[in-house]
Amino acid sequence: MSPMSLFQVILFLLFATSAALAGDVDPISCGGGERCGDLLLPFPFHLNSSCGSGTNSSHFRLSCDRNATLTLPLGSAFFRVLEFLPSGSLLLDYAPASPSPCDPAYAAFSRPSSPAAALDAAPFLAVTPANVLRLYACEDSSLCRAGCDDVAACGRAGGAAKSGCCYPLALSDGSVWKPGEGLGVFAEFGCRGFASWVKNRSAAAGEPGVLRGIEVEWAVPRGSEIATCADGAVLVNATAVRGGVRCSCAAGLTGDGFAQGTGCSKGTSCSNGAQASGGRECCQGKFCSKKAVALAGFFVSLFFLAAAVSFWLFLRQPSKDIPWDVDPSCIPKILGRVCHARQFTYEQLDEATRRFDSEKTVDVVDGTVHAGVLDDGTVVAVQRIGYESREKLRLVLDRVELLSEVSHRNIARVVGFCPDSSNALLLVHEHFTGGTLEDHLRQVRGRVLSWYHRVNIAIELASSLMYLQAHETAPTFLHDLKSNEIFMDADFTAKIAGYKLAKPVAYYSSSHDQDVVCNFGHILIELLTGMRHQHPFDSVAPKVREGRLHEVIDPTLLTGKQLPAPNEEVRKVFELAVTCLLSAENGMCMLGVAKELMQIVRNNVGSSSKIEISLEDTFSSSSLLQMISMSPDSLHHHLPS
Repeated sequence: MSPMSLFQVILFLLFATSAALAGDVDPISCGGGERCGDLLLPFPFHLNSSCGSGTNSSHFRLSCDRNATLTLPLGSAFFRVLEFLPSGSLLLDYAPASPSPCDPAYAAFSRPSSPAAALDAAPFLAVTPANVLRLYACEDSSLCRAGCDDVAACGRAGGAAKSGCCYPLALSDGSVWKPGEGLGVFAEFGCRGFASWVKNRSAAAGEPGVLRGIEVEWAVPRGSEIATCADGAVLVNATAVRGGVRCSCAAGLTGDGFAQGTGCSKGTSCSNGAQASGGRECCQGKFCSKKAVALAGFFVSLFFLAAAVSFWLFLRQPSKDIPWDVDPSCIPKILGRVCHARQFTYEQLDEATRRFDSEKTVDVVDGTVHAGVLDDGTVVAVQRIGYESREKLRLVLDRVELLSEVSHRNIARVVGFCPDSSNALLLVHEHFTGGTLEDHLRQVRGRVLSWYHRVNIAIELASSLMYLQAHETAPTFLHDLKSNEIFMDADFTAKIAGYKLAKPVAYYSSSHDQDVVCNFGHILIELLTGMRHQHPFDSVAPKVREGRLHEVIDPTLLTGKQLPAPNEEVRKVFELAVTCLLSAENGMCMLGVAKELMQIVRNNVGSSSKIEISLEDTFSSSSLLQMISMSPDSLHHHLPS
């Protein structure tokens, strides 16, 4: 018998045995009693996809993964179920996919996958007054309320100043929000985002008084099939869900009260591992009887036996080379579809780079970069990225797709691509002939950067780094940027090299953000002093603390010993740079850096007529907080010029 025939026989025996025993097993119940980890699902919530073909039942279908994480899908948003509350409510964690570096609980109102929009559209859920909101970037400051002392927000540990606007729903007077309404009403008042917290009713001594999450009431539609109550139960109206009802058992009875659920019975409730009446073990659902448990054990054993035999047969098969799941010949079609960039021929790029002249080569993490000029006069940087394995090819294609979404005036864009015959991709980036920031600071280029040019460059870089961190598809944390990777155009506008971003994405953690801030501190020190310091905290920080700014500032900016700007402005910029170097200790985030830098400049606008930054065209008072909720296509219009 061939291995494949043997495998088919085993499968036949498995299914035949299952069919023979199926008549002795109770049909799978959709009436509650299912578990996901420690959570017992009440009716009408269920995990079985075959439960209830009707629309109403599908609204209450949850999923439980192998880590016992219970998830409620609502449209394009997903919520983790933390607890089923006895009051007929759910405690949900909305877990933003791209959290704010400063407030991990931040969620935007405007995104398609916004938890607020998903909850507002759910016909069987409604937000309860138990939630405490922190609203961000609201145009109407009259929304602010008291009562958010326990809610954490962006700032240093230990009680630093918080941002946002507090709004406890329980204290609402009905002028803005009232029970039964969704969170979308706050977007109508110009709020860009929110964070939600719920009082921790079971908090012990030393535990936090609030939990991140949203408490929502659930109910079933009045008149629907699932709204039928069992004997001993009455139908009660929901508090906030319009047209919603629940079944409630009479006094002395326990259960969920639904005819299709566990109904009502005498004795102790089976929730939280209690004992049923008569001392019997409390058990609900399809695995309660000893017979069902024995059958479940038999099926599991049979499954592992089949899996073991299948694995043995697999090992006996002759080995074959694993084919690429992405055909390299299809790369032009794939890239043309995802990034809409121009496809060059190898001959065009060979001519543009003068046969990839080694004198104009920059070594980077992923390959090499050659400067060149196209036949139409466009200056480009051609990056060669190898993909010797299918995993690397997949990473390259994913990264190119992300790069094509980057749209910021201070980041070089992708111009085009060219597949190379030697398992490599030639990626063509926008490039500039004005030299690098390092060239200008070292005076390799003729003109000296003025104080206000340097401040403007710092603001542009801060906004670029914030833009990359706030990217909706894949936040990028650029923590190793150097001055020779920042180019200057004819107007002294800073441009981060595109090839700097063509590497694997670093997803968010607090340490990533602090690394970005520390790296920015090094660049800011270099901007101010004109030179790169290996240990700026030892060489620059002491003199800044002692007020000896003329000893550390770039000498080309001094007129005698006269500083190029008011002493207070220069001192604060230096102190901000030192604070960035200590981000691992003080928790400074990139959003805070950008805000403080803009505040320093704004406070000194009236002190000099030489300033070259148009504050009216850069940040509004709240746009830094709005950045997180903006799409990549619109975000750069609100960043510094």
